[in-house]
Formats: sequence, C-alpha cells, structure tokens
Amino acid sequence: MADDDESEAGPNAKRRLPRPVMFDDRSRYIDRFGLLLSLTILTVVILSLVDVTQPETNAVARLGSTVASALVAVTLLLALRASGLAHRWMRIADLVVSIGIGLILLTSLITLVVKIPYRPTPAPLLMVVLAAAAPFVIVRRLVQHRVVTRGTLFGAISAYLLIGVMFFFLFLGASEFQGVPFFGHPEQTTSFMYFSLSTITTVGYGDLTATTSFDRLLATSEAVIGQVYLVTFVAMIVGLYASNRHSSLINE
Repeated sequence: MADDDESEAGPNAKRRLPRPVMFDDRSRYIDRFGLLLSLTILTVVILSLVDVTQPETNAVARLGSTVASALVAVTLLLALRASGLAHRWMRIADLVVSIGIGLILLTSLITLVVKIPYRPTPAPLLMVVLAAAAPFVIVRRLVQHRVVTRGTLFGAISAYLLIGVMFFFLFLGASEFQGVPFFGHPEQTTSFMYFSLSTITTVGYGDLTATTSFDRLLATSEAVIGQVYLVTFVAMIVGLYASNRHSSLINE
C-alpha cells in the first residue's frame, strides 16, 4: 500500500488543476452597493425615457440611444463587481461588453454618416445574460452578510430594481425571437420598461398586455418573482436586522 501511495505521489503523477473560482469575496469592489443603487436608478429612468432601438438618423436621438445602452452595460458590470465576481471572469465580461458597445458605436456612426436607417438589436444575448445574472449574484452576496448595513439595504433595493431590468430585456428578447410584437403592435422600448415596473409591483394598469402564451408566462413570472423576493428575502433582512439589534442591546 505504501508503494502504491508513493507511486501515485511520484514526479510523474498527474497534478489536479485548481478549479476556477467564480467569486472572490476579497475583491476591492465588494459590497459597493451604494454606487450600484445610484446607477441602477439612473438606468431605470433612462430606459423609461429613451428608446434604445431609436431608428432615426437624428444625431441627438442616436446618441441618446447609444448612451442608454452603454449605461445599462456599465450598471450590470458594476453589479457583478459589487457581488464579488472573480477577477478572471470580470476580465472576460469587461472584454465582451467593451467589444459589444464598440460595435454599437461604430455601426451607429457609420449609418449616421451615410444617412441610412439604423435599428440595433433590442435585446442582444449578452445583455439578456448579464441582466439575468445581476440580481442573482447580488442576492448570493447579500445572504452572506451577518450584519445589516446600509450596503445591505442598498444591495437589496438594487437587486429588486434589476429584476425589473432583467425582465425588460427578456420581454424584448421574446418579442424579437418569436417575431410577434410583445403587445400585439409595435411599441418603443420605453413601454417595455413601463410594463416591467408595473408588473413587478403588481399594479396592472391594463393599458398594455402581453400577447402570446409565452409572453404572458414571462409577465406572470415577473410578478411572482417580485412578490416572492419581497416576502422572503426582505423579510430575511428584517429578521437579521432585528437579531443584530437584539444582540447589541444584550451586550450593552
């Protein structure tokens, strides 16, 4: 048995490569949820006011559309950083997003110079993936908090708003993939943000409704996820805060 162990541990033995680490809680950007909340609110406001698929050749409208797309990308990347995504994976995300934004800028400038209509893809796969990952990695980080701080509260609010941004892109992607207008007729992307916020808060004004069965499934999924988030995760934070408060009073 000893010989076998020595042979396995010999110089010719295969070394196991370390598994790639997905998260690094020692990152210098960890828990910077205050800045993230500010950018998230700004992103929601911009997406509610600016059509990110602006087809006009007007330079101001085109610039607004491009800036909106870039702001969303920066916000989602900051969400990954604040949640402690490992440096290796962040470099990959930064590179891919930079290339994507660069292509959008280049295409926008070219079509603006030659005066031809331009309509960018409303929900590129990259944005859908980033938007879907952001709230989940934030929650993953927040559940590791043992003391409720302002950062915890800022992160919880950011995650809730980013769920709305996530479904904004999912709605756009569903409309594009199915080839059927999400609301049964063409709408600016600002309507999708309005519909997403109305759905996650379960307001349901009824002026815009999903058309296909799949679209309705997405809409009801957002409403359920939003309410489950408030009932479970926010309740957990309140319970943790109460526990911390009780402990501090006992120690006093």
